[in-house]
Amino acid sequence: MDGTSRNAFATAFKTLSYEKRGFYMREKKAYQVVLLIVCSIIVNAVGKNIAVYLRLPIWLDAVGTIYTAYLLGPVCGAIVGFSSNIVYGLLTGSSLVYCLVNTGIGIIVGVLAKKRVFDNLFGVLTSSVIVTAFSVAISTPLNILMYNGATGNIWGDGFISFLGERKVPALVCAVAGEFYVDFLDKVIILFVLYCNIKIVRAFRGKRRSRRQKSKGVRSLLLAAVLFLICPVSVSADTPFSVYEGDQEEQQESYATYIQTVYSSNNGLNCGEANDIVQTPDGILWIGTYAGLYRYGGSEFRRMDSLDSVYNVNCLYVDEEGRLWIGTNDNGVAIMIKEEIANVVDEEHGLASNSVRCITESSDGLYYIGTSGSMMTLTLNGGLKIVDEFPEINYTECISADANGNVAAVTTSGELYLLNCDGIVDTVSIPPEDGQLTSCSFDKNGLLYVGTSENNYHIYEISGETFKEKSTVSCGELYGINRIYFTEKGETFICADNGIGYFDATGVLTILNSPDFNSSIDSMTVDYQGNFWFASSRKGLLRLCYSPFTNMYKQFGMSQKVVNTMTDWNGALYIGTDSGLDVIDPQAGTAVENDLVNDLKGTRIRCIQTDSKNHLWICTYGKGLVEVSPDGTIDTYSSKDGTFGDRARVILEHSDGTIVAAGDTGISLIRDKKIIKTFRYGEDLSNAMILSLMEAPDGSLWAGTDGDGIVIIQKDAVVTHLTREDGLSSGIVLRTVRDKRSNGVFVVTSNRLCYVDENGEIHILDNFPYFNNYDIWQNDNDQMFVLGSAGIYVVNGRELIEDRADMEYRVLDARSGLEAALTANSWNYCNDDGQLYLSCDSGVFCFNMSKYSVQSKSYRMMVSTVRLDEETHGIERGETFLIPSGTNKVEIFPEVINYTTDDPYVSYYLEGFDRAQTLVLQSELSSIVYTNLPTGDYVFHMSVIDSRTGKVFEESRYEFVKEKQFYENDWFSVYMVFVFMLAIIWLTWFIARTQIQRTLNFQKKELEMAKNQIKVTNEAIIAIARTVDAKDENTSQHSQRVSEYALLIGKKLGLSEEEQENLRKAALLHDIGKIGISDNVLNKPSRLTDEEYEIMKSHVTKGAEILKDFTMVDHIIDGALYHHERYDGSGYVSGLKGEEIPLYGRIIGVADAFDAMTANRVYRKKMNITYVEGELEKGRGTQFDPAITDIMLELIREGKIKLEALRPQEQEKEADNE
Repeated sequence: MDGTSRNAFATAFKTLSYEKRGFYMREKKAYQVVLLIVCSIIVNAVGKNIAVYLRLPIWLDAVGTIYTAYLLGPVCGAIVGFSSNIVYGLLTGSSLVYCLVNTGIGIIVGVLAKKRVFDNLFGVLTSSVIVTAFSVAISTPLNILMYNGATGNIWGDGFISFLGERKVPALVCAVAGEFYVDFLDKVIILFVLYCNIKIVRAFRGKRRSRRQKSKGVRSLLLAAVLFLICPVSVSADTPFSVYEGDQEEQQESYATYIQTVYSSNNGLNCGEANDIVQTPDGILWIGTYAGLYRYGGSEFRRMDSLDSVYNVNCLYVDEEGRLWIGTNDNGVAIMIKEEIANVVDEEHGLASNSVRCITESSDGLYYIGTSGSMMTLTLNGGLKIVDEFPEINYTECISADANGNVAAVTTSGELYLLNCDGIVDTVSIPPEDGQLTSCSFDKNGLLYVGTSENNYHIYEISGETFKEKSTVSCGELYGINRIYFTEKGETFICADNGIGYFDATGVLTILNSPDFNSSIDSMTVDYQGNFWFASSRKGLLRLCYSPFTNMYKQFGMSQKVVNTMTDWNGALYIGTDSGLDVIDPQAGTAVENDLVNDLKGTRIRCIQTDSKNHLWICTYGKGLVEVSPDGTIDTYSSKDGTFGDRARVILEHSDGTIVAAGDTGISLIRDKKIIKTFRYGEDLSNAMILSLMEAPDGSLWAGTDGDGIVIIQKDAVVTHLTREDGLSSGIVLRTVRDKRSNGVFVVTSNRLCYVDENGEIHILDNFPYFNNYDIWQNDNDQMFVLGSAGIYVVNGRELIEDRADMEYRVLDARSGLEAALTANSWNYCNDDGQLYLSCDSGVFCFNMSKYSVQSKSYRMMVSTVRLDEETHGIERGETFLIPSGTNKVEIFPEVINYTTDDPYVSYYLEGFDRAQTLVLQSELSSIVYTNLPTGDYVFHMSVIDSRTGKVFEESRYEFVKEKQFYENDWFSVYMVFVFMLAIIWLTWFIARTQIQRTLNFQKKELEMAKNQIKVTNEAIIAIARTVDAKDENTSQHSQRVSEYALLIGKKLGLSEEEQENLRKAALLHDIGKIGISDNVLNKPSRLTDEEYEIMKSHVTKGAEILKDFTMVDHIIDGALYHHERYDGSGYVSGLKGEEIPLYGRIIGVADAFDAMTANRVYRKKMNITYVEGELEKGRGTQFDPAITDIMLELIREGKIKLEALRPQEQEKEADNE
């Protein structure tokens, strides 16, 4: 504020005078008032900006308004308030309607100032509440309409968020937020105003000069300005291998690997792939003419967000993990953390925008083969071009060794050798031998160069020249596009017509991949050992290890529906719907013999061998066939009448008997003779026999198609187990003995059941699948339940106990079982635990002890986090900050897994989740957390071994959610302070109001009590006088008795209240005489007995009259008991001793004393000596001894003066004399 403004303030306030009612204008100088108003508007604007800049919990936009209203009145205050908001609104663009608030504040403060409410602190606080209430009432609706309830002050909005988080209704939040800012704002401003007033008054003298007055006013204004200008301000991923266990070296033929082709119909939309590489984080990148694709094992994601990458010819990953992308028309791009970091194209000096191949030499230079010249680039000092080789045109393939050599092959078939000196050698082959097409250095520095024919040449780099060592034929593979070396010493050949590999011994194997046999251009091996091949026509091929071997595919056999198989004489005999197949695993070929030819076209249902090494074949059409080791064939069929033509299942009993079930029933065969047949419709029901099993007790269990289990023992049917006995169904597909006990597993058409050793049947309801065919048990008590959904693997004890939390794993197509199991078929397991499965397309086998994939290396990452629909990248090892106010946090975990295994993945957010979540990787999706409290969190993710439950290793990501403004400790202090300030005022207001009300009420009650006492006393005296007036001989009797009783009460130490009650009771002790006839009451002679009885009734009459008189305690006692005698001979109740109420005993003595010392119609008064004697005489009989003694003491001390108490009698006696 400049000097002119200060002088204006001083001059203006020289015209003001402070009196009891406050400041008011004594001299009206318009220009001074206007100048003051303008300065006040400026003060408001400055205050508002200070509060906003310093983020204060107050507005400070009404300082000038309040001071002006106090000094100049409500009109000027309103003008300042209105003008301030208009000016501020025009300058900042804020709403102008809030001028109503400041205008109202000016009016309210001006009115309150005239009522002297600012003279005390309570008035200041109350005024703050009044102004706040008005401000809140006007501002809150405006806030809701225009700003969704927000106040515009960070403190108020913070309090709104604090309440909102606790589910407080929005309207309450809006009101509370506005109140918190307004209340503190008004309390501070008005309190400062109050302090200013006190300071001015302290320095004001009765005779101070005008100059002193001006200084006082200026002090007030200076304080206001200082109040404004001196406020206190309150104001990622590094890849890793999770686990490397002790693993057997894989020796399986790649021919047994699962082949999966990815094309336009299963994820790779473009249907072709030019190149494929893997970055250190385990992610596969596929270059296509449709752009760049990212693959982590779950989905192919096209990188649409990458500018300049629209089609990709080649890919390369350098030593630092950077991905180099060679495009077809935009040069080469370098990607770091899934974002393009650099681009080099023709504008930057690249020979051509069509990049064909990329590599990095051992000296750090990057060689770029384009459709034009070859270029070299460096990243030292920034990306820049180092050299160009125009001689090398349209390079197709580049490779570098560890010695600084680089080999390049062009489309014309020229092979170039380069080093730091440039081109040092070149070579080509005769046209009749084709032309060179590709090149690759192996780890020993030998250069393998593929040709357009079916071979490749091996060159040794001797000095700076090529030296050919040999030429290797690739068999039927032609057009060698890529040569790839594995860590196992294998050499893979990617050719125009297929894929092959040379093992470490140099033996060539051609992969049987009929669906992927064209234009194989590139390959890579992922970190889990899976092979990936890229074809510009077919897409991608993955070769993945599987625990399952497709034997028909391995031996080149056509697909068939298989029903049964067994091992006989070293060969695998397989029964199909169309005959018998035989495989010799040692020779690696299918076998064709007389038996095969004889059964061609015959459906075979079951094959078994017996203890004599005879082969038994159940056929549909030719009955039961027995083959001896020497090749002799015996048939049991309808032709000889011994058996039917349809044999279904066969079993050898432990006693050597062959048990066969067919279309006639169950037959028992010994020594090639059927010795017994249990026929359908006779010994058996008509339900077909589906399975046979020998129980531990030697009995035969036959599962039927609808009649449960038939149990045969000693050549007789002994019992049935049906649904009534507890089976879930009458259709029994399989019965299997439990290796761990004498129990039996039963596979029915809709459930698994278990028959325990006691014969009790238990339905295993918690097993997750119902359409099951067979069940097998390995030596580790793992159960393999075969069904239409694949193979469920579950712990045997958990299965038998039917646990609700039963853990299981499913082996299906994802695990390599790429066929459906045949229903009602028979499977075979050899002594090594190799289980052969009957499938709809052949035979699959796997080892029940090694059914999981052998690779236990997994890479995990959280690449992105979505915060309230906004996606952010995340780096492992770096703390990810979650801004305050974020409501939804969505984490996208990813397990980079290319195997057929579906491992369990556990995750939990440390600091929030109470327990980990365990899911299969196939079920893993994004994880959403809402309304996370502020604090530190660690997201844990790990892969669990599906067999042992062991955690391989976990991945951790640290998160910190920043505190909301209202979650800071100092904000809690602010909330408590404002709340306590409001409570203090409210308590003060309530207490002050209640005290004032109580004082007023007590004052009124006191007045009423005094009046009531006065009226009561007057009424009692009037009644007593009335009673005394009725008996002309007992004038003033009641008054005297009350005086005597009061003296006795004082001696007894009664309280003043009790003495007063005693006095009043004594005054009314004879009130009952009102009901006594005057004839009796005033009879001059002795009363008759009847009259005496009437006279005695005055005590009960008195009690009846006084029973509703509640203003005096014990008032009835005096009327009812004053004629009781201490020895119990009195009336009317005959009480004695201290049974007589105290008031009755006191008034009794006082009444008797007054009666003896007063004149009666029937006698004269007795002298005092006689009276004393009578009292002594009645002590203990008529009177209470203690009270009698007090009465005698009062007489003897002269405290009872009969003359003073009987002035009328004294005057009457004097007249008689």
